[in-house]
Amino acid sequence: MKLLFSLLIMMTIAFNCCKSFSLANNKIDYSKFENKVNQQQCFTSSGSYPSGYSSSYVSLSFNGNYPTSNGGVQQLSFLESGYIDIDFVGGQLFVNFLLDEGNTKTKGNLWAFSGNSTQYVSVNVNETDYCFQQPLIFSVPSFNGLKYVTDFELGTVQCDMFEQNNVEGNFTNQVLLVDKSDCSLLSGTTQNINSPSGYTMTNFYYYTPAADQEFFQLPSICLNPPQSTKSKLNSLLAKLPKIIQNLPF
Repeated sequence: MKLLFSLLIMMTIAFNCCKSFSLANNKIDYSKFENKVNQQQCFTSSGSYPSGYSSSYVSLSFNGNYPTSNGGVQQLSFLESGYIDIDFVGGQLFVNFLLDEGNTKTKGNLWAFSGNSTQYVSVNVNETDYCFQQPLIFSVPSFNGLKYVTDFELGTVQCDMFEQNNVEGNFTNQVLLVDKSDCSLLSGTTQNINSPSGYTMTNFYYYTPAADQEFFQLPSICLNPPQSTKSKLNSLLAKLPKIIQNLPF
C-alpha cells in the first residue's frame, strides 16, 4: 500500500512538472515589445512602412458597401479567398481569387499597373482561360489616412489598432489590426455608416512584408488576348476581386 501511494505521489509530481514545462515552452515572450503598452508600435513614420506585402486572405461580407460603376455604392454578401501581392513602390498589384456569391462562383486573376494605368483580368470559364486588357479603374493601394487608435489583444497576440474613416465614398469605416511585434497584417474589418448596416471582415495568413515580383509577370494569354470572346464575358469582367476595394493600405 505504501509503495502504491508513493508511486501515485511520484506520478502526480511528474505530471505537474511536465505540464508546467509544456506551458512555459508555449508562452509568448512579450519582452520584445519593450513594455510599450498603450503606445503606437507600428507605422510610426513613413520610414517604417513596408515597400509592399504578400499574403493569403479570406474575406466574408454581409451587406458590405462596394462601389458601383456610376460612383455610388451597393451592398453585397459573399465569401472570397485568394492570394494578394502588392508593390507600393512600383505601383503593382496581383490578386488570385475565388469569389463565391452563393449562386455563382468566379475564379480568376487580376494584375494592375499604375505606371501605364492598365489592368488585366483573367477568368476561367468551362475550364478555358480568357484574359482581357482594360484601363485601370481603381488606384493601386498605398498608405493613406491610417490613424492609430489603441492597443488591442487578438487571442494572445498584442496588436496595434488603426482606423481609416470615410472609405468607399464616405460610406464605410475601416479598422485594421496588426501584430505589434512585427507589424504584420492580421485582420481588417469594415462597417457601413449608411443604411442598411453591413460588415466585411478580411483575415490575412502567411503574411510576408515584401512583394514577390514573380507574380507581376503576365502570362502569354494576357500578352495576346483574344478579341472575339470579350463580348461573351462582359458580365464576368464586372466581377473583379472584392479585396481590391476593401484593402488595408
